[in-house]
Amino acid sequence: MLAVEYHQRWEIESTIDELKTHLLGRKTHIRSQKPKAFVQEVYGWLLGHWSVRTLMFQAATSAGVAPLRLSFTGTLRVLRRAVPKFQRQNLEEIPLFLIG
Repeated sequence: MLAVEYHQRWEIESTIDELKTHLLGRKTHIRSQKPKAFVQEVYGWLLGHWSVRTLMFQAATSAGVAPLRLSFTGTLRVLRRAVPKFQRQNLEEIPLFLIG
């Protein structure tokens, strides 16, 4: 029982590290001054983390690799390099936004 709880604690610690250190950056602070905006900003960061993890799972599944073999920081580097390319494209050029 204690071993299971200990393992779950480290899963949570790893997630917090990914969020604080790698996704937000060490010096990024929550900018919101009002409670409602604070909650909204925190939810935004959590959704960002969830999105990266979901993408990692999909990529690993399509490649036939265990999802735990992928690096969170490596995935962030790939995504950050890809953002300018996607910003230059029209919506019609991105397969995700094709209708039909």
